[in-house]
Amino acid sequence: MQYQTILLSLNDEPRVPNLVSAALSLMGDNAHIIGLYAMPAVVPPQEIIGAGDRSWLDEQLRAFEEQAGRVKNKFEGLFKDRPATHEWRFDNSSFDATVADSVIEHGRAADLIVTSRASRNGWIDDVAERAAIESGRPVIVLPEEGDLLSIGTEITIAWKSSKEAARAVFDALPLLRKARHVRLLTVVEDGIDADRASRAQLVASLSRHGVEAEIESIPKIGLSPGDALLDYAKRRNQNLLVMGLYGHSRFREFFLGGASRDVLSDVSVPVLLSH
Repeated sequence: MQYQTILLSLNDEPRVPNLVSAALSLMGDNAHIIGLYAMPAVVPPQEIIGAGDRSWLDEQLRAFEEQAGRVKNKFEGLFKDRPATHEWRFDNSSFDATVADSVIEHGRAADLIVTSRASRNGWIDDVAERAAIESGRPVIVLPEEGDLLSIGTEITIAWKSSKEAARAVFDALPLLRKARHVRLLTVVEDGIDADRASRAQLVASLSRHGVEAEIESIPKIGLSPGDALLDYAKRRNQNLLVMGLYGHSRFREFFLGGASRDVLSDVSVPVLLSH
C-alpha cells in the first residue's frame, strides 16, 4: 500500500513550495496530488454589518480570488518534469464554509491530507485538528522550517494503548515500511509503564508488515507528555512523529487532549495525526 491520492491544503501561500515538496517525498508510484485552495468564509467587520455596503465584501472576495490565482500558478509550476499527476481545485462553492470545512469535504476521498501549521494565518489555524477528527483520513502537519524532502526516514511513534494511537500507526504504514529507523516511544508518567505489553504486541504486528521497530520509553520529568515527545523528536533528529489526536468537538469548538494540544501549538517536526 502507498499513498496514491494526496490532498494539499494550499491556503498558506508562502508555504506552497514546501507543501508540494513534502507531497512529492510522500507519494507512491503513479500518485495523484490535488492542490486545494478554499475560499475562506468572509465575515464583515461589525461596524458595517447591516449597513448595506458591499464594497468591503467585494474587495475581500477579490483579494482571495487573486491569491487563489497566484497559488494556482505556483502549484502548477512546481510540477514541471515531475513524475506525479496533479490537479488544481478552487472551492468557492459556499459563502459561509470555512477552509477547514472544504479540506474535510475534499479530503475524505484522499489517502492523505497534508497541511501546514502557520500561526500567522487565522484562516487555517483549525484545519489540522478538524481535518484529523472529522475527515476520517490521516493528516500530516508540516512545521514552518526544516528539511521536507526526507519526511519519514526517521520515525517516532508516540504510543499508548488507545484507538487513536492504533489508527495512527496503521495509517502510517506506507511510510513505516520505507523508513530507515522506527522507534516506538512511550512517555512514562509517575513511574508506571502501563503500555509495556501492548508495545510488545505492536512490535510483533509491525514486523509482519516488514517494519522493525525499536522500543523506548522516557519519563516526562518536568515536561508535559506533548513537550516530552517534541523534545525527544528534536534531540534524535526525527523527521516524522506519528501520534493519535485526542479530542472532540462541541458546537464547532474543539477540545484537544493535553499532548495533542501541546504538539499542535509547537509543530517543530512533521506530525502525522489520526483520530
